[in-house]
Amino acid sequence: MEESMDATTAGTIVVGVTGRGRETAALRFAGEVARREGARILLVHVTREPLPTVPGALLDEVEAAEVAARVLEDAVHELEDLAGGDLVVDAVSRRGVPARVLVGLSGSARLVVVQNRTSGTVERLLVGSTTNGTAAHSACPVVSVPAGWRREPGTDEVVVGMHEDALPREVLEQGFAWAAATGAHLRVVHAWRLDAAYDDIITNRVAAEWREEQKKRLTSIVAEVRGAWPQVEVEVEVRHQWPADVLVDDSRNASLVVIGRRGVHGWVPEHLGSLARTVLRAARCPVMVVPVLERTEDTEDWGLVADEVSPQT
Repeated sequence: MEESMDATTAGTIVVGVTGRGRETAALRFAGEVARREGARILLVHVTREPLPTVPGALLDEVEAAEVAARVLEDAVHELEDLAGGDLVVDAVSRRGVPARVLVGLSGSARLVVVQNRTSGTVERLLVGSTTNGTAAHSACPVVSVPAGWRREPGTDEVVVGMHEDALPREVLEQGFAWAAATGAHLRVVHAWRLDAAYDDIITNRVAAEWREEQKKRLTSIVAEVRGAWPQVEVEVEVRHQWPADVLVDDSRNASLVVIGRRGVHGWVPEHLGSLARTVLRAARCPVMVVPVLERTEDTEDWGLVADEVSPQT
């Protein structure tokens, strides 16, 4: 194990760890990607700043450093056991808020990988969600891996949730690249539904016609992007259903779900769209959240984003 506070993250897969057996699924996922891509892995353990309201429970700096060293050593050994060695692994400990630290390391990283676990209400109120906070602010894609997940036979499908007109392109390109690298089938999904007061009226009038028109537009744009990955088998699907339900349902038979995340405003750990939060919480497979650069020409389309209309929230 190489431990360095100055370890570079260029092209690295950054993994947040808290102890042996607590991030097994995330370590397994990161190991598979690192082996496939020849990438380095940087394991990061974050010691939270002490809470002044409970001084009797605090560790001093020496004790905290000893705990961090043990956590990192255990994580390195677990990763080596899972991956079978032959990986370049660095480890580093930091102090602060875990999501902030991971975001700070994301600037030149290949991926940030976190293991998603359902935290209690009190913990979320005190410290927020590391998964949501990291996904909302990371400069590189973030992959959230459900606890206990491991790739099962028959799940070689990448599902991409798309906005109208196959926006944003970054999300579609990530889906193609991942499917090509893993030999997976690609399913591009656009789902929409309106509030109950309007849905029946509008659906009866335009649903079938709109679905066919939207599918033609998506198929045309997908064909353009596919040029860089001609070997990938692609299916385009437009469904009249709540987007979160579609993506969560599809995650049962997928190896990865890919969704987009727009820019953020200030540091709010939970500043992530409701659909993204739902998919991160409920998906049965890893979920990749791709940061999307907003463009002025896309403003009108992005203004339509809502849970009822598009999976890009």
